[in-house]
Amino acid sequence: MVTILPLQALPAGPSFPTWAAIMEKILSGLYGFAVRGYLLFVLLGFIIFMTGLNDGLAKALIASGIVLYIGGPYFIGICARLANIENPTLETATSTWVSVFGMFDSEMVAVIVFLGDILFAICLLSGAILYLTPSSNDLRAKGHSLTVRALMLAPVLVFFNVSPWI
Repeated sequence: MVTILPLQALPAGPSFPTWAAIMEKILSGLYGFAVRGYLLFVLLGFIIFMTGLNDGLAKALIASGIVLYIGGPYFIGICARLANIENPTLETATSTWVSVFGMFDSEMVAVIVFLGDILFAICLLSGAILYLTPSSNDLRAKGHSLTVRALMLAPVLVFFNVSPWI
């Protein structure tokens, strides 16, 4: 025996957000990333450059961070106009950033700067050890490179370590 339910008797399913609400959330997250996340790209690029692991990736991260900072809000404004929604604000971008990452951008920058400080100390010490090792010129050149790259990042790290008190 098969029972047929009329359409009115169907249980109510979950309500899905509208297309405009989804686009507003996505553009708000991208706006937060363009306004706040560019700094993460630049810092990570400098840290990767300091270690000497991949200079091309480091330069690409720094360049993409700068392009994201300059063109990101403009591009997101154009997308918001095309989607017929209002432009994201800093408040909506901050709430979306916190809901996605679980921490504020300043906390995330502080963690990255802390990791950069650790890597700075490691690169500076290992570069000095390699430079002062009299065994070969190759180790001396690598030590010199590590030391110079670490000293190039030092003013950036000092700025971010001092900036909360300025």
